[in-house]
Amino acid sequence: MKVVLVANSAWYIDNFRTSTVEALSAHVAVNCLHPHRQTLRLASAQGAVTSRPFYLDAASQNLVKEAWALLSLTWQLVRVRPTIVFSFNPKTNLYALVACFLLRVPCVPNVSGVGVASQLKGLRGIIYRRLVGYFFQRAPHTFFQNADDYRTFVKAGWVRPERAEVLPGSGVDLKRFQPTPRTGQRICFLMASRLITPKGVVEYLEAARRVLAEGGGCRFLLAGVPDTSSRAVDQRLLADLVAHPHIQFLGHVENMPSLLKEVDCVVLPSYYPEGVPRSLIEAAAAGKILITTDTPGCRDVVVEGHNGLFVAPRSVESLADAMLRVLALSEQTRAEMGHHSRALAEARFDERLVVRRYLELVEQFTNES
Repeated sequence: MKVVLVANSAWYIDNFRTSTVEALSAHVAVNCLHPHRQTLRLASAQGAVTSRPFYLDAASQNLVKEAWALLSLTWQLVRVRPTIVFSFNPKTNLYALVACFLLRVPCVPNVSGVGVASQLKGLRGIIYRRLVGYFFQRAPHTFFQNADDYRTFVKAGWVRPERAEVLPGSGVDLKRFQPTPRTGQRICFLMASRLITPKGVVEYLEAARRVLAEGGGCRFLLAGVPDTSSRAVDQRLLADLVAHPHIQFLGHVENMPSLLKEVDCVVLPSYYPEGVPRSLIEAAAAGKILITTDTPGCRDVVVEGHNGLFVAPRSVESLADAMLRVLALSEQTRAEMGHHSRALAEARFDERLVVRRYLELVEQFTNES
């Protein structure tokens, strides 16, 4: 039996789906399809895992490039002849559904946010929504990472409730991410995300400068890899904003559990169409206070005043105020909120729940084939 995973980057599979791939590869041959010119670390670490690049420009809206991407993906699926395909990310979900429809192969998409394509206007927006509706209706099953997206698709008639369910994001390894008490140290805030403007990177840094200007005795960290798309945070602006001695840019961080041990509060002021942000569920598992926007996906990880605070999207003032509120908390209250974050992660986001459902679907389609 052959299983295929399709994603818009090798990085996504390595960082978000390692446990799923490892569990599947113990039973079946796993082929991971990802954009060309990228390297999948899992392929060298797992003998039963094959890396198969295909052409894809994740940020493109060029019709010729998109047609070539669909053909390239379809050709790889023809070569593999999979029993079932699992797809992730908005663009690769749609293309995998189209290719699998043509090849008569079952495809189970995972809706990790509706993506920027959902915001397209005019004729392109109409065509995109028609395609999504048509092909998602033909998926044998669909996973959603948050209830808002699930309700949106059901209401639009794109999926049937009996063939869809909400999974807890990509899940989190509760053994790898453990709470670490911090006492008697200067409060430290962290934002870890792609460095694109809709994630609220600029708002985070501006709010940090305001808090520091008001005498907040704290530190601010920013982790992430510079982006090359049109949504990328301007590097000159980034350099200017992190010039403050108490604001530090870390770049890409490989060992997030270690970094979170040095942090009290994790911030994600996103107004991007999220699934469930991995940075928030990892922070919750590590017992951190959370600050984020009350938007789809983000709101799934926070109970207001219980383990974190909500802020208004795009509002530096709202974000700075929330940071000051965290600074004003007693050490005992901060510890209690951290305990609540850990409890929420244990109840909702254990990655074993995610892995189990993928294994169950593989078994189901094996029996039906």
